[in-house]
Amino acid sequence: MSTAPPRAGDAPPAPDRADDRAEDRADRLSTGYLHQVDVVRLLTFGSVVAVHVVASTTPADSVPARGSLMLLHFTRETFFVITGFVLFHSVRGRPGPLDVGRFWRRRYLLVGVPYLTWSVLYWVQSRGGPGDLAVQLLTGTAAYHLYFLLVSMQVYLVFPLLLRLVRATAHRPWRLLGASAALQLVTFWLLHDVVPRWSDRPGPVTAVTRYAEQLLPSYQLYVVAGALAAVHLAAVQRWVLAHGRLVAAAVTVGAVLTEAVYLVQVARGADPGHASEVLQPVMVGWTLVLTTGLLAVGLAFARHRRPSSPVSAAVREGSRISFGVFLVHPLVIGALQSSWPGRLAEHLPPPLFQVALWLATVVVSVAAAEVGARSPLSLPLVGRQHQGRRPARAAPSAEPPAEPPAEPPTEPSAAPSAPSGARRSGAVAPEGRT
Repeated sequence: MSTAPPRAGDAPPAPDRADDRAEDRADRLSTGYLHQVDVVRLLTFGSVVAVHVVASTTPADSVPARGSLMLLHFTRETFFVITGFVLFHSVRGRPGPLDVGRFWRRRYLLVGVPYLTWSVLYWVQSRGGPGDLAVQLLTGTAAYHLYFLLVSMQVYLVFPLLLRLVRATAHRPWRLLGASAALQLVTFWLLHDVVPRWSDRPGPVTAVTRYAEQLLPSYQLYVVAGALAAVHLAAVQRWVLAHGRLVAAAVTVGAVLTEAVYLVQVARGADPGHASEVLQPVMVGWTLVLTTGLLAVGLAFARHRRPSSPVSAAVREGSRISFGVFLVHPLVIGALQSSWPGRLAEHLPPPLFQVALWLATVVVSVAAAEVGARSPLSLPLVGRQHQGRRPARAAPSAEPPAEPPAEPPTEPSAAPSAPSGARRSGAVAPEGRT
């Protein structure tokens, strides 16, 4: 390509349209139903099931198993990114102040009722006493995944204040993100590297560190990152679309560095469980980089999807029931392991056994969530209000409605999300969980 300056009389050079095309694509993918969010949610959900399958079928001191979990432990943080994103996306462009009472009523109904229901179900399964149930409800420990709902309810509590903060710093998002990241790194450093070596720590410090996974400060950065992504959605997606190779390289390098940090800790004598903890500084960079990578995958799907294809329908439906899958899957893992097919599959060499158990867990959990979503008990079971039979439509549209009904975080589906009844452009499916 010639770099010589144009001569007199030459036609002006044609403008480079690459940036314009990327900007147009980003703008189109920022309005209407956000299919890319469904993809991020489903990939994260599949990973969270993998986390629990590996953790329940391998020794706690297994270096390879904990090493694989080190890379999979992005799930809970990514779910909080989705939660922050969905909450802020749901109020984007709405005039006037937030109706706090209405917001809290809706959110706590869609998450609080399932939280109480499943806490009781898992408490019954464990055959605990009445005192145990009270403690489990307060601490989110009736099952190893219910803390996510407890933290989500903390997010809802402070959302009005967070909304004001994000709006007040709308023109300085990097300052807010930088301050939040610095606070998160210090928090993780204290929890992972300082407090465990503090032999004579005060009782309150012990209590806080014991329940750090159930407290919002342990995840505040991810909620803020999701909020800022929602507020600056077009710009974020424009950057990801224009830097696909850089994102892929960053994910690769991030995976290597994250695993290296784990192996160095083990080599220095750390227990594999401690070395692979979620709440440690290296997970900040790994989570943000990998979540960006998942968004790139989601955007690729959204750009090339065929609305009438089975894959598009499966992704949309999977996102719709993901919260129910999240709630039931630990129960399914335990049931499959104690069944005769599960005991027979235990003779498979790893990781074939884990892969088989993961597949079976996903299939059974999806079936259970579909049944729950269609039953009159859909609210307590899967966090969706029962709508009864819907009248048949003469000519159903191949495209989803402008805004899907809101549902709980999918934490494994993103957390109950914000979408409320009002119509708006840029609809996204509800949140998720881990």
